[in-house]
Amino acid sequence: MDINEIGATAFVISCMRAMEKDQEHKLFDDPYAALFVNEAIEEKVQELIRVFPPSVELVRYRVRVMSEIVERGIADGMKQIVSLGAGFDMRSHIYRTDGVRFCDVDQPAVLQFKNKVLEAGGVTPSPGIECNYLEVDLPRELKKAGFDLEAPILFIWEGNTMYLPLTLIHDFLDRMRAQIPQMTIAFDYYSEKIVNRTTGDERITEITDMFENNFGVKWVTGFDDLSVFQEKHGLEAVESESLMEFGERHAPQSVAQIKEFMDAAAELLKLYSYCVLKAS
Repeated sequence: MDINEIGATAFVISCMRAMEKDQEHKLFDDPYAALFVNEAIEEKVQELIRVFPPSVELVRYRVRVMSEIVERGIADGMKQIVSLGAGFDMRSHIYRTDGVRFCDVDQPAVLQFKNKVLEAGGVTPSPGIECNYLEVDLPRELKKAGFDLEAPILFIWEGNTMYLPLTLIHDFLDRMRAQIPQMTIAFDYYSEKIVNRTTGDERITEITDMFENNFGVKWVTGFDDLSVFQEKHGLEAVESESLMEFGERHAPQSVAQIKEFMDAAAELLKLYSYCVLKAS
């Protein structure tokens, strides 16, 4: 299948996850990522690294953040975990735990291709729901898949929100909150300043333009005030920090390299964050 039928980002992120095994200070393990990588993908990633070397660190921090949230959730007794816009995420295998139900949600072409690759690699695919989650009654689909909507559910929403119009994000969360009273949702997001090119730093604007042009995508939504989720949806921000703050705690060596390579990249990471929202 042609990369463009799935979206280049899913393949590129898998390639960067696969590269983690060669890092001196590993942030995570993903033995499945290499299944989705071929020579064409590797060339595209190397091209991106030549243009913007910190791109790998950005992905490393994000993957580690979301993985930590899954780990903590399971440790705290979470029994239902859903990956929205899952792409080639393999946490359902990496964190497989007795009594914990996982589910990948993504477009049919993505999950069908993913399952085909996994089966060819001798890996049993995880349960999934093939759909555009913005256009279906996702709680109903989850219930059909065996999820208990009255029990806590953790949603991992990695690498999605910046590509979605704001109205669709709020409409989606409205529908979810109406049927899932104990939902927790974790996602990464950019500051509105990045999306709107109002940081005042032309170098950050150049980085943003380079990324969008390289992947043929457009960042359309950012957030600077998470209180909007409490006001609109009753979802309280129980955790939030920039990827720069996360990196300084978990990977100080790589943060130092980023600052040495390009101060603008460090500034961008200060405007790229993650949060965990919990129904209040």
